[in-house]
Formats: sequence, structure tokens, C-alpha cells
Amino acid sequence: MPFGLTYAEFVIGIGLSMLYGPADLAPQSQQNSVTLGTAVQPWDDPWDENFITFTHRRDGVVWGKFTPIYALGLSDQGTVFASAGLGRPLDILGVKVLPFTGPALYFDNRNNDMIQFRTGFDINHDFGDGLSLSGGYYHISNGQANAPSADIDVAHLGLKLRF
Repeated sequence: MPFGLTYAEFVIGIGLSMLYGPADLAPQSQQNSVTLGTAVQPWDDPWDENFITFTHRRDGVVWGKFTPIYALGLSDQGTVFASAGLGRPLDILGVKVLPFTGPALYFDNRNNDMIQFRTGFDINHDFGDGLSLSGGYYHISNGQANAPSADIDVAHLGLKLRF
């Protein structure tokens, strides 16, 4: 994984930020984003898979602080995933950050497990009331060392629309 972290350390960091991070207290609205990204591999391997990801964040709050997040992704090599998870909008020194995690149905041509987990974060910069630049990172893995796993990292950039 990039950032010099193990998968477990990354998941713990995302989980702790979701539980204890400085919440964004602005009223939430439905948000849709379309991002383009590339799979980032360990430093010596080339980037070999490009993704388009559609993400929908719903109005409402689950368990008092979390926002439902749904995502659908497709790569140029035929990998497809659908994810439903939870995130928590944070305001970190004026920067809007959304850490998230959740299960994903994952299909590729490498015989990996179908059930994976998608964990990551989005960072947003607002251009106005309804448009933001969205960038971020997510990791897809089954979290097991002894089973075939997607074990893929995706860095992405795109646009987010609020309505």
C-alpha cells in the first residue's frame, strides 16, 4: 500500500477518523461524483488499470453520525465493483474530507474473492453551491492474507455535484 502503511493500519486510521474526527456540521445534501482514477501499485510496478467510479452519497444519518455511500466502479480491464458503505463528513482546518468504508461485490478476471471491502477517503474543493473538485484514494481488499484478494489501490480525481 502507498503511504507506507499496512492495510490494517490504513483501515484503523480511517475508522478512528470516522469515529473521532472533527465533524462537518454543515447541512448535508445528496451528492453525486464521477471520478477517473488509476490503480497505483507498489513503487516498482507500472500503473496498469484505469477506473471510472460513480459515487452517490445519500441524505440522512445512520447511527447518529454516518452518511450512507454507494459506489459503482469499472476499469478498462473489465474489473467491476459495487459498494455500499458508510462515511463521515469531516472538516479538517477548512478542508472537506470524507473517510469511508464498506463491503463491495467485486468481479475481475483474476479469480479473486467476490466479497471485498472498499476503504478510503475523498477530499473536496468547492467551486460554488453545486460543484466541487473531488479527489481521493481507496483500497479494495478482502482483508485476508490467505485468500485471493483484489488488493488494489486507486487514486482518483473528478467532479462532485450536489442536489
